[in-house]
Amino acid sequence: MSSRGKGVPQQVLTNSFVISRLPAKTRYFQYEGAISREGREVNNPRRRIEVFQRLQNHIDPKTFTPRCIFDGAVIMYSSRELPLSGRDSQTFDVNMSDKPRKDGSAPTRGILQVSLKMVAADPIDFSALQAFIDGKQRKQTPQVLTAINVLQLIVRQAPNLKYPNNTRAFFTKDAGIQPLDGGLELWRGYFQSVRPTNGQVLVNVDVSTAVMFKQGSFQPDSPQFRQLKSFFKGVSVTLVHRPGLKKIRGLVPNAGNFEFENTTVKDYFKKAWGRRIEYPNIIGIQVGSKDRDEVIPAEMCIIAPDQRYTRKLPPEFSSHMVKFSSKNPQDRLALISAGINNRVTADQRSALDYQNSPFLQDAGITISPDPISVVGSVLPTPRIHYGNPANSRPVQPRNGSWNMIDQTFHEPKSLPSWGILNYTRVSDQTINRFVNTLFNSCKKLGMNIAPPAASQSCSGASSVVNDMRSLKNSVYSKIGRDPELVLAILPTSSTDIYHAIKSFGDVIAGFPTQCVRENKIERANDQYCANLGMKINAKLGGVNSLPKSGALEKLVSAPFMVMGMYRLCLALETHRRLVHPASGADVGHPAPGMVNQPSVASLVYSFDRHAVRYESMMSVQYPRQEKIDELRKMVYRAIGEFGERNKIAPVRIVFFRDGLSEGEYEITGKEEIGDIMGAIDDIWRDKNLKSAKPELTFIVVGKRHHVRFFPKNKNDGDRSGNCPAGFVADEGVGNPAVRDFYLQSHGGLLGTSRPSHYITLRDDIYKSSTDDLKELSFTLCHAYARATRSVSIPAPVYYADIVCARGAFHFNPAMGFDAATISSHDDAFDLERWRKNFKDKHANLSKKMHFM
Repeated sequence: MSSRGKGVPQQVLTNSFVISRLPAKTRYFQYEGAISREGREVNNPRRRIEVFQRLQNHIDPKTFTPRCIFDGAVIMYSSRELPLSGRDSQTFDVNMSDKPRKDGSAPTRGILQVSLKMVAADPIDFSALQAFIDGKQRKQTPQVLTAINVLQLIVRQAPNLKYPNNTRAFFTKDAGIQPLDGGLELWRGYFQSVRPTNGQVLVNVDVSTAVMFKQGSFQPDSPQFRQLKSFFKGVSVTLVHRPGLKKIRGLVPNAGNFEFENTTVKDYFKKAWGRRIEYPNIIGIQVGSKDRDEVIPAEMCIIAPDQRYTRKLPPEFSSHMVKFSSKNPQDRLALISAGINNRVTADQRSALDYQNSPFLQDAGITISPDPISVVGSVLPTPRIHYGNPANSRPVQPRNGSWNMIDQTFHEPKSLPSWGILNYTRVSDQTINRFVNTLFNSCKKLGMNIAPPAASQSCSGASSVVNDMRSLKNSVYSKIGRDPELVLAILPTSSTDIYHAIKSFGDVIAGFPTQCVRENKIERANDQYCANLGMKINAKLGGVNSLPKSGALEKLVSAPFMVMGMYRLCLALETHRRLVHPASGADVGHPAPGMVNQPSVASLVYSFDRHAVRYESMMSVQYPRQEKIDELRKMVYRAIGEFGERNKIAPVRIVFFRDGLSEGEYEITGKEEIGDIMGAIDDIWRDKNLKSAKPELTFIVVGKRHHVRFFPKNKNDGDRSGNCPAGFVADEGVGNPAVRDFYLQSHGGLLGTSRPSHYITLRDDIYKSSTDDLKELSFTLCHAYARATRSVSIPAPVYYADIVCARGAFHFNPAMGFDAATISSHDDAFDLERWRKNFKDKHANLSKKMHFM
């Protein structure tokens, strides 16, 4: 479906490059490889790749010519059937050292075994992929997916062998570097992904950033070193006093004075190596095995090159990371083009080096050096309606934003009872000035706010429960009613207090809470307090504004719901993503390696006729599970509550689902659609409803991709150089298996804007046309109640994301969800225990967007 329906056409460049020629005659045979040393499996991907390269280039180059491609895990592909001694299998001994033994004998220690076995499957060719992009078959079959994966490996293999990488992206100093304190530095690199589209296969290339350990000696007198010393476990070092590469197994204090075999480390180094230890009292590293421990002073170690730092970046470096990673569109595209075309590396070759890759040459693949051009359009901007009867004209956003000057909220709420908790040393004078500014700002917006009924100074997180109860009692004793809102003034760094306040308000007391930082209220102005008023009004059940468009008006003609769903994991790093009924769904997962914390799925649904007011719910499920287990139950409850409130069943449901990957469309997407339809069947049966069942449109909204758009004409961009808010494209970049489009709904701020990817998996409402669906999605991006600007994903998905992140507040603190340990066995996870220690939000928060 063309993107040239509604809107003004616009031609743009994108960071995708055509694979000009697919392998026509080449077939690939698949092998599984196991690598072990003295009977123990080698699991480190980088080491596995080094061993495979040693095998191919030095141990048996005759067998492995042309060179095979290896995924760093267990799969290897060869463009010919390998002449293995066991017909379909063989084990090779691989010596990683070129140093001969003094007596000329074969080495016995340090030998690795590589066992290869052909996978009993047909050789992989590219005929199914060719048929797929030519439109001769519509399904993305396993044969198509396998061919894409093989192409992906072929494209990535050469740079991944040369540079440090995370498989999907590689990193090189030549593309850009910025030192950080504490022995870290930032490197730029390039992400690569093979993507099929109509008529051709593309390589999506984007700029990427990695945090790297800085090569060089430790700096034992550096305070940053002391701060980061716990982060060095697992890092490889070379040694000053002798050759060798060692991996840090642990750290020991006072290393020079560490005693072993009736001597100390500093005395040993003096006697055995003639080295005087300058800093005997600082830490040293532990290397070797538990059975054969070895302690080496830090000053005798040099951090080996090309090592990625994979832990959470210390917060003091976050701003450096953002600044280094952000490139305006013109500079970003120039850097991508330089990686393909220009000689930007030390050896005078392009970083991606498509022209010289032996893997591309063996496959007969060529990649165009020019980014493709696509034609999209800029959608009409929805109108924003406020509530000032004296100014009935709607507000028209420009560049993705608007202002509320001379406007009042569409449905302002009053706040007759509230109180303040102060966890800082901010003076009463400052607080009174802030409250007056907030009062005046909210009054201009139509809200009627009474003075706070009570205010009290507090100490810390341990007293939050008593503080909240005390304030509640104080408010009630003064005005005869419980507080409808508690405003808490927090120190700049106060995660524990914030968590305790939200947990008590959401679960125990049942009233909204609004936290503000002390550094904010000390300089609070009208704009800050107006933004605060937007959040407070929404939390109280008010409506700030209504976005309107032709597509939304069509839905309003009959009862409808908009839903949004999201899933999130509860390990400390909760990566944020973001109704006739409109719904949004999301799931959150634990951080990688964390399997003893659950995932939380959230569902929000609209219950008003303008799709701006949303109810929320959550469920708890197994970690790292993408499918939402209790979706059927949640949708059943949402439709039931919508019917009770509106006295009518929905006729249409628009369901926005956060971020399934392409491989999950066929299975997870269809299963969840089945759950939604099952919920509809269940409630129609249980309620004995006679009306027709609602039509369903199910859209996946993805942000985890690297497609970017660049205005071809500078005058077509916004002030940041990005495509204007409302740019949409589907031709030239869409997946042939689904109806999809990319929508850049927000105005550019910093760097290059990322469009959202919309994939329609079922569409009863709009059928074969996506024009109204594009406009509806763009309209809902203007419905986010916290802001006077359009956001990057529809508001219900954003809300579901926020609700998911609040899942941590609903668990019994004794569960220790914020101190998870690493486990390798999923069967040790006790889901029922987590569910029993999870409490839903308080009933008083029903129909209030307390999560704002």
